[in-house]
Amino acid sequence: MFNTIKIRNCNNITSGEIDICADKLNILFGRNGTGKSTIARAIYLASQSKPLTELAPYGSVSETAPPIIEGVETGGVAIFDDNYVSQYVYQPDSLMKDAFEVLIRSNEYDEAKKNIDDALAKIKATITGRQEIIDLQAQIGVLIDTIKFTTNNKIAKRGGAKGVLEGKGTYFKPPQELSELKPFFEEDTVSKWAAWRLQGYELFGQKGRCPYCSTGDTEKTGTINKVFAESFDKASVETAAAIIKALEGLKPYLSEDKVSELVSLFGVKEDLKVLETQLTKLRAEANYLHERLTSIVSFNGSSVDRNSITELESKLTDMKVDFRAIDVYFVSDLTKSEMGAINSEIDSLLGKVGILKGEIGKYNKYIQDKIQSREQDINDFLNLAGFKYKFDVEMVGENSARALLKYILPDGNSSDMQAPGQHLSWGEKHSFALILFMFDAIHSDANLVILDDPISSFDSNKKYAIINRLFKTGEKGNSLYEKTVLMLTHDFEPVIDYIQTNSGRQKPTSVCANYFENKNGVLQCTPIRKDDDLMSSVVLLKELASDTAIDIAARIGCLRKFIEHQCKDPKVESDAYNILSSLIHGRSEPTLDKEGSDKLSERQVDTGMQYIKSFIPDFNYTANLAQCTPQCLMERYVTEHSAYIKMLILRVYTERDNEARERLRKYNDVLRKYVDETYHIENDYLYSLDVRRFNIVPDNYIADAERYVADERARFDFSEE
Repeated sequence: MFNTIKIRNCNNITSGEIDICADKLNILFGRNGTGKSTIARAIYLASQSKPLTELAPYGSVSETAPPIIEGVETGGVAIFDDNYVSQYVYQPDSLMKDAFEVLIRSNEYDEAKKNIDDALAKIKATITGRQEIIDLQAQIGVLIDTIKFTTNNKIAKRGGAKGVLEGKGTYFKPPQELSELKPFFEEDTVSKWAAWRLQGYELFGQKGRCPYCSTGDTEKTGTINKVFAESFDKASVETAAAIIKALEGLKPYLSEDKVSELVSLFGVKEDLKVLETQLTKLRAEANYLHERLTSIVSFNGSSVDRNSITELESKLTDMKVDFRAIDVYFVSDLTKSEMGAINSEIDSLLGKVGILKGEIGKYNKYIQDKIQSREQDINDFLNLAGFKYKFDVEMVGENSARALLKYILPDGNSSDMQAPGQHLSWGEKHSFALILFMFDAIHSDANLVILDDPISSFDSNKKYAIINRLFKTGEKGNSLYEKTVLMLTHDFEPVIDYIQTNSGRQKPTSVCANYFENKNGVLQCTPIRKDDDLMSSVVLLKELASDTAIDIAARIGCLRKFIEHQCKDPKVESDAYNILSSLIHGRSEPTLDKEGSDKLSERQVDTGMQYIKSFIPDFNYTANLAQCTPQCLMERYVTEHSAYIKMLILRVYTERDNEARERLRKYNDVLRKYVDETYHIENDYLYSLDVRRFNIVPDNYIADAERYVADERARFDFSEE
């Protein structure tokens, strides 16, 4: 047992209890107006911890009797109703919301995705988790910015670089004539100082006096000024200072001897070509190493994913450092150690790329197989149900998909359908929505699935096609089979298919059914049992005719209907039929015609009576005729407890009295039609509920019949008897 749900003061339900069996299809069969949708809505609201205010009786909330439902756990309830159809299916760009989550995603998908994500995460963490590499990349970038290259990978001879390559800017190794200025060269502000000094002499040096100390020029100061002007300009000093500072920052990664040799070339006129060559080599090595380190530093979650996995090998290879490209300057033991460690890690990752590609291959195959399976599944259903549509699933990005519906043309090809929600009939939309809801409920692993009157408006073939797919036997992970499902319906066919005939091929332990009715607000549920409560209409008519506990008028009517089921033309083929019809119509003797003039022969009467007595042993035409006078029928109607037998008695009454029949037609013609067809027990089905155990007469018909009979009884003087 799943649990017992208690409901009170919800719409037209004053009180009631419903038992829901776990892991079963629970069919709750009842007439319209009994409160099926109220039950479904109340359970859903309670599962969402929402108030039941909207279900207050007659729309009026009472503090003393508020809407209440008990026995519903929070969460885990999936409900199919009109709200689901309007909110979750037939979206502008897809048949349903979250098509990927519902139709494709599963534990297998999550596992495949996790394997890939874990492998990628390890790659990212291995390469990007080294701060020293990040710092080195930044510092090399500083050096590169000091030595600009042309598009031909040569030093751009402009600005400060041009001055340096002309022998200027060597403040760190000034000429002998400038030895007195050494303290200024040792300051970090040397470039500003040099610019200041040069500007002063350019503007005021012609006056023959020092523009800074006002002393007169001498041969010595003249030499200093001349050598200073030849050796420095602001741009070259700034460039030289930047190069030296960048080299200092990279000292642990550079060859100390090669750096010393490079510095010694600055300002030496005879070595300027060698200086240019060495600076070019330094810049080339720095640029090569910077590109590798930049690839490493920029390698993050957005740079590689499963869609770009084919580029992973080239990305990793571009991160490796070939020591042949840094064979002069970046040759320190630290450089070799750091770059060697990175190379080893990349080699290890490259060895795993094949495995990673295999995981991605499995992932992609899973996606394609899942899509193909879903498409085949739903298209098989559409074909069996007679719908001329084709279902497609289209991936949109990594974790998104669209569910599409196409129309099958007469030539067998399919055509795209824009806005299917606007073009499909109500039945088509409802059918597709039910199947999509099934996948949704499976995906969400709902503890309780509620189907609120899901198939009542479909024809028989589509009803069975839909229900059969919803509860496809043996496919627990791909249908609602052996899930806890509450189907609230006024359609009798699922009861026949799943309880009596087992057309749905469900195990007896996987389905149960209850008949429920609402009597003045109180719900009453009665279990429906195979064979005991369900039988063919013909067998039921036979049993009713033979049941001595049933009113004689009802027995006679049921026997006549039983004969109709046996004969193609009962008036010609059955003498018993003519005898019963004559009695029902109040003829004094059995006749073949309505007027009562064409009497049955003695032989016909004997044959007919013999057949009738096999069902009603004490049948006596005259005595039974007296029992079926209008007044007697009205008396027995009042004392009869079974609503169905009341309808049978009322039918005989209106057959005996044409004026009474006309009065019933004028009073309530819908009731008149129901009374006329009461003999046609569940005429749409081969099987019927046993009317002796179940009240299948709608309450409004009973209420109207009671009022009609009260008026009819007033026409008789019962005091005479």
